[in-house]
Amino acid sequence: SMSQIDKVDGPSCQRDATGKLILTSRCARLLLLVGVGSGVLSGMFGVGGGFIIVPSLVLFSGMSLSRAVGTSLMVIALVSSSGLASQLWTGQEISLQITSLFVVGGIAGLFLGQSVSGHLSTTALQRMFSVAILIVAVFVMIRNLYQG
Repeated sequence: SMSQIDKVDGPSCQRDATGKLILTSRCARLLLLVGVGSGVLSGMFGVGGGFIIVPSLVLFSGMSLSRAVGTSLMVIALVSSSGLASQLWTGQEISLQITSLFVVGGIAGLFLGQSVSGHLSTTALQRMFSVAILIVAVFVMIRNLYQG
């Protein structure tokens, strides 16, 4: 039988007065479905999970942008680790030189981004994130139009 809280109309995921997520079975199913969707898109197209996970967490769970970014980074790290293990298990080689360059650049960019975001409002960060998603979408569309 469904609990009383599962029958509440409105968003599938809600927060209590303190801001803590009320993880109902309906909310858990929604977040699991969003996770599967982001995994499929990441696996098929190689799109950055953060471009899917962050907006989904903010939209569906009411999480703050900064917390969604942290959660997304943890999810991506765990999923990436399993993907790396799978690649190595199947005997595929990974270039340590290229990987090292991306890791160094990624860490430097992470610290730079955290430093900049500390001086911006949540609204400004959300707008910048939206613009970044649009730029990536336009870039992918243009690239695919000229390669097809």
